[in-house]
Amino acid sequence: MSELSFVTTLVRAAVDRRLHELTDRWRSRLPGEAGADLLGPAQQALSGGKRMRPVLAAVGMTLRTRAGRPEVMGGAASARLGAALELYQASALVHDDVIDAAPTRRGLPAAHRSFSTSHRQRGWRGRPGTYGTSAALVLGDWLLSQAGLEMGAACAAARDGAGNGDAGPWRARELFDRMTAEVAYGQFLDVRAEVVPLPGEEDPAGAGQEMLGRALEVVRRKSARYSVVQPLLLGALLAGTDPDAALLGGLARFGEEVGTAFQLRDDELGVFGDPAVTGKPAGEDLREGKRTALLALTWQRTDTAGRDLLRQVLASPGDGTGAAARLIEDCGARAAHEDLIASHRACGLEALEAVRPLMEAPSAALLEALADRLTRRSA
Repeated sequence: MSELSFVTTLVRAAVDRRLHELTDRWRSRLPGEAGADLLGPAQQALSGGKRMRPVLAAVGMTLRTRAGRPEVMGGAASARLGAALELYQASALVHDDVIDAAPTRRGLPAAHRSFSTSHRQRGWRGRPGTYGTSAALVLGDWLLSQAGLEMGAACAAARDGAGNGDAGPWRARELFDRMTAEVAYGQFLDVRAEVVPLPGEEDPAGAGQEMLGRALEVVRRKSARYSVVQPLLLGALLAGTDPDAALLGGLARFGEEVGTAFQLRDDELGVFGDPAVTGKPAGEDLREGKRTALLALTWQRTDTAGRDLLRQVLASPGDGTGAAARLIEDCGARAAHEDLIASHRACGLEALEAVRPLMEAPSAALLEALADRLTRRSA
């Protein structure tokens, strides 16, 4: 078993145990049919994930740890921080599925669909779809509140376990709150981008470059930082790492580049991925009219007829997605997108190399392996 596989198994088990403890607590506090109606979709939202963010957080907690690394990674503070990140991830995905009207998540009905089905099967008053959307929004808010509570528990465990005082946990809590605010703004940018009119034919190359810049800003704010940068830094801060240390600056650069490549890979899989592997229909991003980097690169490289096709697909999501996918491939945009992923991954590894002497060798090796796993994947 590789070191990354060992750490992933260790952290996943610790986080899953903690989430199980929380679920038992919620059941006792939310009894009856209504509580079960909320907790069923909540448990589904928390299951099936890769636990990537908790693994990154655990690595962040052990950047300079020589002895006892498994004990730290599987310990109380790590498990609680990982659970907080998973709760926040679940809340963001529930809200994201409502915004995108996504039918599935990880191969199962999205939360709003589950609520809607429950309403319909019981013959309740009102519209199933309206209830489903409303209940999912409330579920997302509830998961977000639980994430905040669990982050507080992680900070308390870090203070008790390491004797680092209040400074590190306080900074970690502040970063967690900033993270949730930035993702919300990134989500707004994403929603707004979908309704801004597409450019005309005057300067396709320049317009495509502007589209690419806006798409990458969404990637950074909505995904890259909270997927890679913040989990790493949260773990490091909980462990008492100086926030002004050169190590954290280098890790932030590493995380932003690798996180960007991670999301770009996700966008590529959203068009070309195998539904049996990704758990969502092929062409989902095209159906939803997402203004991704892949779309921007296509806009730059195709001709007038190709851009007309893109306008048609984005104006009537669901129509012509197969033709649009072929266009992306044929005009060279997919290859250019792959080059962009490789460039961000390389920049991330370069940033990691610059701070490698400042951390323990096992931590650097784990981050290198994680960069590869996050950017060279099929799901």
